[in-house]
Amino acid sequence: MIFVASFPFLPPHLLPAESILAAHLAPPAAAQRSQLNARLQTVQAHNARLHADIARQRGEIEALLAGVERVLADMGGASALMDAVVEDLRRETREAELDMAGP
Repeated sequence: MIFVASFPFLPPHLLPAESILAAHLAPPAAAQRSQLNARLQTVQAHNARLHADIARQRGEIEALLAGVERVLADMGGASALMDAVVEDLRRETREAELDMAGP
């Protein structure tokens, strides 16, 4: 056995199959890993933009709903005001119809 820097040198035919396979697959695996990491970063950046868009849209939806709620509250108030005069309006309408119909 030859020792280099206190590590024994093993001839390739004595190496375990896992070591040989790892040595052959390491370069392509590293290239694939870097490509996958680049794609992952791209997807993460795209997802961050989508998240920001969704958050903005949620804010717009909440503002629109608040506006609709204000309009509905105004309509409820107007309806309550009308309730107070509806009976008088009915009476006046009936009287006007009777006057127009004649004797």
